[in-house]
Amino acid sequence: MSEPSVVSVLVDVPAIDRIFDYEVPAGTRGPLEIGTLVRVPLSGRRVDGWVVAVDPDPPTGVALQPILQVSGLGPTAEVIDLCRWAAWRWAGRLPSLLRHGTPDRRVRHRPPLTPRPPVRGSADPVATELLARGPGTWVLEWPVDVDPTPVALAAAATGQAIVVAPSARTVTTIGTNLRRAGAAAARWSRDAEAVLGGATVVGGRSAVFAPTPDLRAVVVIDEHDGRLQQEESPTWNAREVAIERARRAGVPCLLVGPIPSLEARLAATAPPVPAVPDLAASWPRVEVVDRREEDRGRTGLYSPSLVERIRSVRAQGRRVVCVVNRKGRARLLACRGCGTVADCERCGAVVRQDDSGQLRCERCAAVRPLVCASCGASGLSNLRPGVTTVREQLEALVREPVTAITGGDRRAPGDLLPDAAGVVVGTEAVLHRVPDAGLVALLDIDAELLAPRYRAAEEALGLIVASGRLVGGRRRGDGVVLVQTRMPDHPVLTAAVAADPGSLVDSTLAQRRLLGDPPAATIAVVAREAAPAFMDRLGEVAGVERSGPDESGQWLLRSEDQRTLLDALAAVERPPGRLRLWVDPLRTR
Repeated sequence: MSEPSVVSVLVDVPAIDRIFDYEVPAGTRGPLEIGTLVRVPLSGRRVDGWVVAVDPDPPTGVALQPILQVSGLGPTAEVIDLCRWAAWRWAGRLPSLLRHGTPDRRVRHRPPLTPRPPVRGSADPVATELLARGPGTWVLEWPVDVDPTPVALAAAATGQAIVVAPSARTVTTIGTNLRRAGAAAARWSRDAEAVLGGATVVGGRSAVFAPTPDLRAVVVIDEHDGRLQQEESPTWNAREVAIERARRAGVPCLLVGPIPSLEARLAATAPPVPAVPDLAASWPRVEVVDRREEDRGRTGLYSPSLVERIRSVRAQGRRVVCVVNRKGRARLLACRGCGTVADCERCGAVVRQDDSGQLRCERCAAVRPLVCASCGASGLSNLRPGVTTVREQLEALVREPVTAITGGDRRAPGDLLPDAAGVVVGTEAVLHRVPDAGLVALLDIDAELLAPRYRAAEEALGLIVASGRLVGGRRRGDGVVLVQTRMPDHPVLTAAVAADPGSLVDSTLAQRRLLGDPPAATIAVVAREAAPAFMDRLGEVAGVERSGPDESGQWLLRSEDQRTLLDALAAVERPPGRLRLWVDPLRTR
C-alpha cells in the first residue's frame, strides 16, 4: 500500500472548525491513516490536528505546506464519525470531542489483537441474558447495595467491551475485579495500547469514545448519574453516546442502575428488567423528618431528631456523614409562620424574590406575590448557611472534631478519608470519600427537590441512592438515610421511603411534557457576549420556540422535533466572541 502524498487535517483549535490540506513529505515516519494525530503549521505557529481524509483532491494552483510530524494514533474512522454526530447532537465543535477519543500518551504503532482467555468469576446471569439478545438498548435495574462488577464480567465475556461509570471509585473497583477474574481490562485513556490491542475498556464518560478494534458490547453503570454529562459546551451525555455507538456497531448497549432514567426508559428496546426479584430490599431505610412540625420557626440545619440520632450513632462508634449541597443550588425561602418552603405553583421549582419584591420562578419564570401559598403570611426567611457554618454548628452539637469536604478540597476524586474521620460534613462529593457510614443525613434535600433544573427529582433520588450505598440496604444492616424536609409528601421522598423509583416515572414524564423539557422536547441555551449576534443569524425557525433574552441576557430555544432545532443550530456561522451554547443541559443557568 503506497504512502499518501496529501492528507486533510482538522486542526485542534476549537475556534477554527475547518479542514486544511497538507503535503506529506517523502520519508515521513509513522503510519498515516484516518485518525492519525499530526503536527502541522498554521498561521505561523505549530498545532496538533487529526487526519480526516487520505489522498483527497487538493485545490489547484495552491502550494501545500508539509506536515511537520506524525505524532501517533488517534481515534478511528468510526469514532470520528461518532464525534461528528455528537457535535451535531450537542451543537459543539468537533475538535473538542475528538480529544476524548485521543490517547493521553502517544501510541505510534497499532498493536495486534491479543487472544483473551475465558473470564473467571461470577457474571450476572440477567446481564448475560440481556447481552445475548444482541443489538438493542437494554435496561437492567440493579440493586442499590451491590457492586456492579458482575455486569462488567458479563460484558467482558462477550469480547472487547466498553464499561462506563460516573465514579472514579467505581471505575477503579471494576477494573481491579476484572483483572482478578482474568479479563484484560484497560483504563481509558491511560492504557491506550491495551485498548487498541482488544482489552475491555473501563473508564469515565470519555471512555465511550475509546477507539476499540473489536467492540462487542457497551455498558453504562449508573446511567442516571448527572456526572455522565458534560457541564460545559458541548453538553454531551455518555448514556446517549453509548446508545448511538452501540447502534452503529451493531452490538448491545446495556444501561444499568437502580433508578432507570426517563431517557433510558424511552430509548429501551424492551421494558427494564430487574436483576433480582426483591430490589426493594437493597434500598436503604429512609427516615423523613418534617421540619415544619419539629422546629417551627427555626432556621438552623440541625433538627432535634437529627442531633439525637447523630449522638446515638457516634456512641456506637459508627461514622456520621452530613450532606449539604451549595454549589449551583437554589436560594431557598421558607415561611416564618408555618415553615413551608416557597415553591412555584406551576412547575414546582424554587422561587426567589426579584427586584420588584415579587416571587419569581427560577425555571419557568412564573411570578406571584410575596406571600406564603400555604398560610398567606408575607414573612420569609433565607435558608442558606454555608458549609463552614454548618461544620462549626455541628462541632458544637456533637462536641468532637468534624471533617469538612468543600469545593476546595485537594484530595483526588475517589480518595477515601481516614477511618478516624468519625463525623464528616460537605457537599455530595463526601459520599464518594468514605467507605461506609451508620448514618447519612441529607440536611437540605428541599434545595435539591426545588432546584431550577428539569432533572431535579431524579437527581434528588440519585442523591438518596448514593447515600444508601454507604449505610447498606435494609437486608444488610441498621444504617439509615435521614432526610430533613419541609415537604414530606414530595413524590421523590415517597418513592425513596417505599423503595419504588418507578412511581416517579409517570408524574415526571407528564410534567416534562407539560413544560416542554427533555426528553419530551429538545432545548438549547444561548448566552454570553456573542449570543445576540448568534440569535440574529439564527432568525425565526419554523417549529422552534424562542424566548429571551432574560435578565441575565440568556435565550432559550425549544422544539418538539429534535432534528429541526439541531439542524438550525448547525447552519449558523458562529460570530466572534464568547458564546455559551448548551443543548439539553442539566441546568439552564
